[in-house]
Amino acid sequence: MTMKKVGVCGAGGTMGAGIALVAARAGFETVCFDLSADALARQRKAAGKFFGKSVEKGKMSQADCDAALGRMIDATDLTALADCDLVIEAIFESLPVKKDLYGKLNAICKPETIFASNTSTLSITQIAGGCGREDRVVGMHFCLPAQVMKLIEMSRGINTSDATFDAAWAWTEAAGQIPVETQDKPGFILNALLVPFNNDVIRAIEAGLATPEDIDTAIKVGLGYRMGPCTLLDLIGLDTQVLLGEAFFPITLDARAAVPPLCRRMVAAGKLGNKSGQGFLTGLTRDKATEAPGFSVIGRSANFAEGLANTGDAVTIHLGGGFVADPSKTAVLVELGTECLGQHTGEDSGREGSNAVGFARYRNGDDAPSNLIEIVVQPNTSSEALAAARAIFEVAGFETVVCKDLAGRIVDRLVRPKYNDALRFLDEGLASAEDMDKTCCMGLGYPIGPIARVTGGGLARHYDVSKAIYDMTGLPGYAPARRAVVAKAREAAK
Repeated sequence: MTMKKVGVCGAGGTMGAGIALVAARAGFETVCFDLSADALARQRKAAGKFFGKSVEKGKMSQADCDAALGRMIDATDLTALADCDLVIEAIFESLPVKKDLYGKLNAICKPETIFASNTSTLSITQIAGGCGREDRVVGMHFCLPAQVMKLIEMSRGINTSDATFDAAWAWTEAAGQIPVETQDKPGFILNALLVPFNNDVIRAIEAGLATPEDIDTAIKVGLGYRMGPCTLLDLIGLDTQVLLGEAFFPITLDARAAVPPLCRRMVAAGKLGNKSGQGFLTGLTRDKATEAPGFSVIGRSANFAEGLANTGDAVTIHLGGGFVADPSKTAVLVELGTECLGQHTGEDSGREGSNAVGFARYRNGDDAPSNLIEIVVQPNTSSEALAAARAIFEVAGFETVVCKDLAGRIVDRLVRPKYNDALRFLDEGLASAEDMDKTCCMGLGYPIGPIARVTGGGLARHYDVSKAIYDMTGLPGYAPARRAVVAKAREAAK
């Protein structure tokens, strides 16, 4: 089937507008449908600016810019889509609303028209059900912003024909996009991993684990992500995160997909992120230390193979987990593994704290250690001890973040459930390991996909870390995935 004319429903919204830009840029006549003429007018101006910048950067000629804009036709009447070969729907994430639209389109469009849904959480089979052409409905989930991100998650409903899927796949390639195939399951790949992860971040903030700024630093430095999760949440909008959770949780019944109370409170307070001018991030920064107190080092650690040279005796640094209390020091620093600082110092119902400070250089299992130092404090850790710890590592060239003495600290607490999900999705056949990793790298800017990351660090090591956090929290997201259990058993059998 040759496709020449494409319709986009919801073209007045951010995602729909981006999809329309993709289609028009690729040479397709594009009908931009939305109920709001004002929204279409705003997106028309935005399209001019986007293509204009492409001309300025030398990515397209002025003639191509004018031609692309000329191929975009605004419409507020569904009948304008009657002769489209492909209609891509990018409207509100509501199953009844989508089903109503598809029923109307079925009565308007020619019999061979293919319908594609950009849904990020709903079932393609359910959306197509009863529309009259269930065999010609396909999932086509673009990444935001669609006009910049190349990845498209393609999924078949139970009734989607091979001819329909193949034609839709061919169109995505003709449009200059890169498709990956995934099953018709909630969230497909991208949101199935991202929505619970973002909720975990919000719950970590709610629990006072660390500041949003330190969480972003930890994830970017420790894992090399292009964007921190709090920056992403502020970008997409906390109201959008609420909608995603509300759509995702009833389908999956995964507690991690449920909307965190803090997210609802932020939305109620009008703090939606970038769109309202206030979100999680404050914009405040702190200067790194330029001077550090003298310190002496006891023990050894593979995480500091390059060594920490003794410079004095104001602070004692215990590498490898040893600890001896010494109130005469400004600080006593204790390197942590999977254990909490309280295991060394003892705990006192929320009153604990002294000059003892925990620290860990983040390392993904067998991978080389990162440049991130997670500094662990207790409720009454002295400010002088904390300042000394940050100064020592920052002057040595490390990036530091501070967190409460909770299982997994920042990075492992947030990413280990995602790795467990990815391993389980692999077992369930949601997508291949390669496509899962490609989706995260292209759709989210990860330097390494979750399967490559967790296998590279060692599945047996992932078992150890996840199991330690699971034992302390009891949260099912940390229960080691099957492949990690198998790897640990094989290691033990050697």
